[in-house]
Amino acid sequence: MEPVSQESLQELLTKAHVTMADPGLHIGRQLTFVPPPARTVVVHLGEASEHVGKIVSIVLSTDEAWFLIPRHGAASHLRLVEESAEFPAVSFAPSERAFLARYLCERPMNLGATSADLYSLGTSGNALVTWDHHTADGGLTVELRRVDDSNRLLLSLNEIGAELEVFCSPG
Repeated sequence: MEPVSQESLQELLTKAHVTMADPGLHIGRQLTFVPPPARTVVVHLGEASEHVGKIVSIVLSTDEAWFLIPRHGAASHLRLVEESAEFPAVSFAPSERAFLARYLCERPMNLGATSADLYSLGTSGNALVTWDHHTADGGLTVELRRVDDSNRLLLSLNEIGAELEVFCSPG
C-alpha cells in the first residue's frame, strides 16, 4: 500500500475518464465515469460472511491493482499507510488485493465512520466499485467500461450463486 498524491490521483482520473464532483457542491469526492460505463453490475451482498468475501475478491479480480479513494475526508484518515501528511487515495498492488477485499468486508459501515463511503478504481481505469452506506441495502455497485470485463465478472459471480442485477448503457 502506498499513499497517492493529489496529482497522481488526478492523472488516473483523467486517464480513466472519471470526473470528481465540484468541491463547491459539498458532496465529497463523488466519482463518475464520463461517458457512462458500458455495464453496471449491482451485487446484493446480504449478511457479512465468507460468501461476501468471495464476491468482493471476484469483483477485485477485474483489475490487477486498485486505488482506494474515500468520498469524504483524506485517505490518510483510514490509517492504512503510515504517513504524516494528508493524501487523497491509497494504491494497492496486485499482491495486496486480498488485503483490500478483507478491509472492505470488515471496515465500519456507520454513517459517521471515515471509511463509510469508498470508491475503488482499478489502475487500468476500466472498473469503478462503489462501497458506501447504501451497499447493505442497495448492493455493491461495479461499473465497467468494457463489456468483456462485465461478461467475465458475471460468469464468475454466477458460478458462486451471487444475486445481482445488470444495467446497460446505450452506445
